[in-house]
Amino acid sequence: MEQPVKDPIEPTNNNKSGLTSWENESLPLLENIRKNWRQLSVHCWGPAGSLIFHVLTIGVLITITTGAATSYVESNPVEIVANAQPDKIEPIKEEEPIKEEIKPQEEIMDPNVNSEGYSTVQSTEPIGSVGNQDKGYGLGSGDPSLTEKGFEIDITTKSRLVMKGLFHQRTSGGIKGALGKYNIGGIGSGATEAAVLRSLRWLKKEQLPDGSWKGEKVNAPPAMTSMALLAYLAHGETPASKEFGQTVKKALDWLISNQEPNGHFKGKDSNDYSQPIAAYALCEAYAMTQHPSVKDAAVKAINEIIKGQHPSGGFNYNLNQDNRDDSSYMAWCCQALKAAKMAELYNDVPDLDSAIKKAIMGFKSNADPYGGFGYTSKGKTGLSGAGTLCLQLLGTPKASEVVQTIKFLETCTFSFATPDQQPYGGGSQVYYWYYITQAKFHHSTETFNAWNKLFSPELCKQQIIEKNAIKDMEGNLVDIGHWVSPSKGEHTGGLVQDTALCTLMLEVYYRYLPSFKQIEDTEIIASNKENKEDISIKVKIQ
Repeated sequence: MEQPVKDPIEPTNNNKSGLTSWENESLPLLENIRKNWRQLSVHCWGPAGSLIFHVLTIGVLITITTGAATSYVESNPVEIVANAQPDKIEPIKEEEPIKEEIKPQEEIMDPNVNSEGYSTVQSTEPIGSVGNQDKGYGLGSGDPSLTEKGFEIDITTKSRLVMKGLFHQRTSGGIKGALGKYNIGGIGSGATEAAVLRSLRWLKKEQLPDGSWKGEKVNAPPAMTSMALLAYLAHGETPASKEFGQTVKKALDWLISNQEPNGHFKGKDSNDYSQPIAAYALCEAYAMTQHPSVKDAAVKAINEIIKGQHPSGGFNYNLNQDNRDDSSYMAWCCQALKAAKMAELYNDVPDLDSAIKKAIMGFKSNADPYGGFGYTSKGKTGLSGAGTLCLQLLGTPKASEVVQTIKFLETCTFSFATPDQQPYGGGSQVYYWYYITQAKFHHSTETFNAWNKLFSPELCKQQIIEKNAIKDMEGNLVDIGHWVSPSKGEHTGGLVQDTALCTLMLEVYYRYLPSFKQIEDTEIIASNKENKEDISIKVKIQ
């Protein structure tokens, strides 16, 4: 049995006062000092002198306590910071981003959601906390006002990037707004979120006491744990979240404590898919939590991936250095590189940008000139969605390989009754649909809307529901749900893998911004300079 890590990730919402222990201990002492100085100044210099001396004394105390607080914070880093940055991938210079705007399909009459579908409310809770949830949907508005219980201290710092982006839509208001854009006849709305909540609760119930999940034919706890963790992160859940905080915390603790010194993970599968999938989850978790232990694990994991990259830009099983570029394995490596990019691990992973550019060429080498991606060479296989998505995520959404493959995938179906009737043949349909759903989302509104009508109602319909199977955060019995792949040839992670991938499909509406909506680096920098956008952290004083 592995010993727990020395620096466990503790949720930060247990302190009802909203203050750190240092602040709780210091406030009474500071108040006594202030009162004693005031009495002394009145006695010695009278009212006028007392006023001047009182102001000077307060200034000195603020300087002293600010220095002490800074010293404390530097030696005791805050564990959960709700300032995750937006998604930002540098496009290849020769390709211009598509200037296409998403038109909302149905406006949501919510004063706290703007025309772009993002919450306009400055959250007073860490990202991922859903506040007072609407039962069954998880779209609560949180605490609408702190002023009824006290006042707020507004601690602001300059944001490095515009907050409207990758993680802002994973808040309750952002989720609500994003779903409204794609709400066509009830698709991508309350029905999908109800299914997501049921699956997250099913995964919570299936989590092992040590914090991991296991597969079936292939156990691979690092891979299964990371897939489940990605489903929670996509919903904005962190260790600070109310209902799923402990679930996320235990999963992160398990991954960190089971990482070996060389960056790989104990219990990995024979081909070591565990490495890129775990790196993907850890990088995304660091972007959302800013926790130093998560960062250390993410950096070690991603550096191993970069060391295993081929000169061609591709990757193979176990990160072997050879000439075999496996599109399935490459897809997880590329998603991990993208997650490291959005987590801004540039200083710790100096070869990150170079690896991303090489990975683009690696995938292009497996692309069929008339659309489609092969398994280890040019072709048209079920991994066509994987190749398309990775080129989009890595910054080339207008590449001819992407455009041609989107056309090739137009005849794809989404049916559990006839899963293998696809233009690329049969195989691991849930795994292939996971990539196709995201690829169509990132291509254009028109492309995704057509796919949305197929996949969303079918996936909700096919969820296997268990009634009143678990208690929610209020102690009420609620339903849980999971999926079983319709394909006999599905990958062998079993119910955990099927459920995690299906959940990620239903979270596509708010997980990332579409590739054609990416903001250029220059636009982000200019926007920050012009608007001086700040991130506001609220501390509640009772």
